[in-house]
Amino acid sequence: MTIVNKPKSSKSKKSSSRRSDKSMKPRTKKMTSRTASLGRVPPTEDPNKVSVDKGPGGHIYCRSSQKSKPFAQRDLVVNDGIAPPQRILFPPEKICMDWQQTQSVGVGLQNLGNTCFLNSTLQCLTYTPPLANYMLSLEHTKSCHVEGFCMMCTMESHINQVLCCSNNAIKPTSVINGLKRIGKHFHFGSQEDAHEFLCFTVDALQKACLNGSTK
Repeated sequence: MTIVNKPKSSKSKKSSSRRSDKSMKPRTKKMTSRTASLGRVPPTEDPNKVSVDKGPGGHIYCRSSQKSKPFAQRDLVVNDGIAPPQRILFPPEKICMDWQQTQSVGVGLQNLGNTCFLNSTLQCLTYTPPLANYMLSLEHTKSCHVEGFCMMCTMESHINQVLCCSNNAIKPTSVINGLKRIGKHFHFGSQEDAHEFLCFTVDALQKACLNGSTK
């Protein structure tokens, strides 16, 4: 009895040769995108930062070496192609991102019983230069005809009292008196969330600005 070795088919040879070729070829993937990102240089620190005097009676200074660039109509066109609004409620060229004048550091706010969430939010809004510049100009109260509670009038009165008062600390009674008008679920004396109060405060400011406008 003789055993005859059958010759392997050409398909198996080709498949084996392909596998060997694939195993022998080194993987050469381009890593240009990853290696390029590793070579980025961190941005340099802006020398024109707002400086604050750390001593007693410090002041807040605006940048003196570079004037703030006013907004233009073309700046209102968003990159995704959204057209500018048909009606502008507040001219963008009047928005100043820096302090328009040197302001003394304002007074503190007294805690009237679990009002730290309210005090911290008011302090953040008070030291937001574009908002403070507008409130210090008293422009809103000159043209406001709202009877009763107005968040813009309340915030304008509060910011002027904080930045222009000589006392050590004041009571934010004007805001506390309108707490229910800002949010119906807010209760005086109870602990509330600062971020939630900020959202409702900004929403109340927007409603006051849009008062009299159609939907």
